[in-house]
Amino acid sequence: MMRTRRRAFTIYSAAAAAAAAAAAAIALAVTQFTPEVDQVVPAPDLRALTDAGYVTIENDAVSYETTAITAALEQLPVDTTEETTGPYDRDYFGQRWADVDRNGCDTRNDELAAWMSDITFKPQTNNCVVLNGTLEDPFTGQTITFTRGQGTSEAVQIDHLWPLAAVWQRGADGWSDQKRLEFANDPLNLTPVDGPTNQSKSDSGPEWFPPNQSYRCTYAARLVLVAATYGIELTKADRLSLYSALADCS
Repeated sequence: MMRTRRRAFTIYSAAAAAAAAAAAAIALAVTQFTPEVDQVVPAPDLRALTDAGYVTIENDAVSYETTAITAALEQLPVDTTEETTGPYDRDYFGQRWADVDRNGCDTRNDELAAWMSDITFKPQTNNCVVLNGTLEDPFTGQTITFTRGQGTSEAVQIDHLWPLAAVWQRGADGWSDQKRLEFANDPLNLTPVDGPTNQSKSDSGPEWFPPNQSYRCTYAARLVLVAATYGIELTKADRLSLYSALADCS
C-alpha cells in the first residue's frame, strides 16, 4: 500500500513522504489495538417484531404497528375443536432443548447466551454451556444474576410464550412430530425469565400477562407473531385478551 502511494505522489518531498509514512504507521497501530465496538441491535424479542413489521424503532423509541398486528390477529384460525385427539404429553414435542439449528449447542443454552450479558461459558464446550450471566428479566423488570448449578439454575427458566400444553389444545395435536419439535425449540416463542414468575404462569395462554406492565405490548405482539407463524387456533377468549392488550399500544 505504501509503495503505491509513493508512486502516485512523486512530487512530495522526502520529508513529506516520511511524515506520511509515520502517520500511516500510527494509524495502523491504533487500528490494531482499538477494541471492536459491539453493534447495538434490539433485544431478540424486538428484533423479531421489527423483522415482521410489528414494531418500528427510531431514536431508541419503540412504536407498535397495531394496524399490522391486529390484521394478523384477525387472520388467525378459530379454535372450533371441542376435544383434542388425546391428553397432552410433553413427549409429543420431542427432545427437551434439542439442537434444532445444528449449531452444536442445545436450545436452552442458546437462549441464555442470546439474552444475557456478562456471560461466561464452561471451558471446552465450544462456548455452548453458560455458567454465569446477567439477565434483564422482561417479565418482572428485575436484574437477575444467573449461576449454573444445582439449586441455582432454576433462577432463570426458559419460558414458552405459548405453552406447549396450551398449543396442544389449539391445534398442535394435529401437527407433525417435526413441526412440534421445531415449535418447542423456536426462539420466536422462547424467553429466559425469572423462574418463579414462569412457574406461576404455568400453562396459561393469552389470559396471562407478565407483571411488568411495560412489557405488556411486546408480549401481546409476540403472541400474535408466534400464532401467525404457526397457525395456532385461537379461542374467543384468546382474541378478546389480545385485542384488549393491544388497544393501549402505539
